Amino acid sequence: MAGKKKEEPQQPITIEEAFAELTEIVERMEAPDVTLEESMQLYRKGTTLLAQCTEKLDAVEKEMIILTEEGELPDGETTGTDTGN
Repeated sequence: MAGKKKEEPQQPITIEEAFAELTEIVERMEAPDVTLEESMQLYRKGTTLLAQCTEKLDAVEKEMIILTEEGELPDGETTGTDTGN
């Protein structure tokens, strides 16, 4: 298909990078000189980033629930055990 730009696979970014980029997108969209076309491009990019953030946060939440149910803390300690100290 001529004229159709193929999207390259995106490299994974950290949630902090995604939030920083989202902040930049919001600031740009609030600028008075942004065109409707540019605004729509920014909106699409923002929704993609937001979906990535949601996915990462969901994964972390699931992991924390599992760790909590197993009585394990992220640093390897266990809850509810008394070392006698």
